[in-house]
Amino acid sequence: MSTAYSQKQKLLKRIKALSSPMEPLETNVAPVLKLQENIRAVVFDFYGTMFMSGTGDTVIDDPKGDEAAAFEEAFKTVFPDLRQQPDAEEGVTAYKEAIHIHKEADRKNGIDYPEVQITEVWEDVLGSLRKKGVKGLPENPDQELLETLTVEFEMRNNPTWPLQDLDATLAALKASGMLLGILSNSQFYTPLIYEAHMGSEPDQTYFDVNLCIWSFEERRCKPSLPFHGRLKQALEAHHSLAPEEVLYVGNDMLKDIWPAAHFGFRTALFAGDERSLKWRRDDDRTADLKPDLVISRLYQLVDCVGIS
Repeated sequence: MSTAYSQKQKLLKRIKALSSPMEPLETNVAPVLKLQENIRAVVFDFYGTMFMSGTGDTVIDDPKGDEAAAFEEAFKTVFPDLRQQPDAEEGVTAYKEAIHIHKEADRKNGIDYPEVQITEVWEDVLGSLRKKGVKGLPENPDQELLETLTVEFEMRNNPTWPLQDLDATLAALKASGMLLGILSNSQFYTPLIYEAHMGSEPDQTYFDVNLCIWSFEERRCKPSLPFHGRLKQALEAHHSLAPEEVLYVGNDMLKDIWPAAHFGFRTALFAGDERSLKWRRDDDRTADLKPDLVISRLYQLVDCVGIS
């Protein structure tokens, strides 16, 4: 058994252990459902669209949880033998400062909406805590430790659970011959969350490997137009699809609907969970923007693309 495989299995086990069922919160938004003809591919956002999340987004983009409590529990789990645990509030501050520093460095290099590598952030957090006098933290933490610490914090601070009709929706779309993709803000653990809950990697069952586009791999995130542009390029290069043959599904009018519409994709706003629904009415880019569909359940997509 390889070290990488063993580490992956450990992380999947921890994601499962730290997850518990969630129910969507009612939005009272009336669906807007109409047939979208000639759709050949459906591409999904991850957080807040396929998977409910405590913050409605990645914890980096939308921190809402009890970060100090998550930090404290994560450190006690990963470093149980520390004589004195770090102050949780100081740790959260160091975490946020590290994210800011990494993003600012990339902005100076011309990236409009940079995405961090979260294990690099945690390496900086450990270094900051050592400088503050926390004894017993490793000076050169290996990747496995950083991944473990990341998962322990993230799963506590931003719990996730698949929408109840996710599997049925994906199965129906796939069975019809529809190409499926994911374009989402993410970190290394995001595909692992999918696998932990769904039993396989995204591209082993429903999703086309060339249409799985993750922000942590691209080093930029939504609503960056070049990030959504990667999807347009992949659809053209691998499947010769035009944007109007693609339906993009997301929960955020700015991060999902606006850039997708910019490239000519048809759009569906998922309005089925109050935690994640974001209208962004105070933003000029979305003030007059209307999605092609507004759905309150994922399975409504099946009728709207004409395959029921």
